Amino acid sequence: NCSRGTLLGASIDFYLLEKVRLVSVNPGERNYHVFYEITCPRGMSIKEKKRYKLTSNFGRGELPLTAKDFNMTSMSGTFDRRDGVVDMDTYQELRMAMDSVGFA
Repeated sequence: NCSRGTLLGASIDFYLLEKVRLVSVNPGERNYHVFYEITCPRGMSIKEKKRYKLTSNFGRGELPLTAKDFNMTSMSGTFDRRDGVVDMDTYQELRMAMDSVGFA
């Protein structure tokens, strides 16, 4: 039932994760988008960021960490998407999709 957010059907796509992206990223490129989405300034709440250790002092501090604070997401020096899509918007879409299928 769509009004209750239950899954009515699905199709499965297969994606190959590029291992090289976890080790290095070329200048002008970014790592996997979700890493930038979860660390964007207005994405997760401070409470959520603390839960996942994404605040200062390994989750005990109040200062939220950003993509610039991690080697994996800062090695190329590119933080914004080239297509103009805003990470906060795609993070919110991701959360809505996860909520609709029961992932909290």
